Amino acid sequence: MVVGITGNYCSGKNTACAIFEESGYRVIDVDRVGHEALKVKKDEIVRQFGEDVLTGGAVDRKKLGSIVFCSEQAKQELERIVHPWMTREVKLRVAGDGRWVVNAALLVEMCLWVLCDFVIAVTAEEERMIDRAVARDGLSRDEALQRIRSQIPYKEKLHFVDKVIDNNGDVEEFTHEVRTVIANLG
Repeated sequence: MVVGITGNYCSGKNTACAIFEESGYRVIDVDRVGHEALKVKKDEIVRQFGEDVLTGGAVDRKKLGSIVFCSEQAKQELERIVHPWMTREVKLRVAGDGRWVVNAALLVEMCLWVLCDFVIAVTAEEERMIDRAVARDGLSRDEALQRIRSQIPYKEKLHFVDKVIDNNGDVEEFTHEVRTVIANLG
């Protein structure tokens, strides 16, 4: 069983995945796979974006992010470099036995949804996502808004989704909703 969890930046995907993990699912965090991709594809990234994206010889995600979240063309170029490797890596990981959760904001964009038996979209109001981004990641309000708006709204992905879980209430409500989905999956 492979469950895909998608949603915009700071919508609550990680919280949902933690609940799945408590229920015995193994989580593949596609953001972490992306961090690995930055190491594997470092030379190509430097050729494309210059040595200014490096700190101590490694790709600095904050420096790279300041470029790609400001330019759709730069974002697409980075995705062209790292997404094929990331997709292959996720496919290899879910090929093993067991129950898996693929945690990916770009589940649809990267066509990772095709690996999934069930897809969940976690949603939250924009203001709530901004507040979470500021508190969790130390971003300014404008930086958080820029990241959120650089992603396709979940409403445009609904035809790929089996279940939408709203994360605008309290943690207990959200946890109960996720656990109900898990119980129904069997």
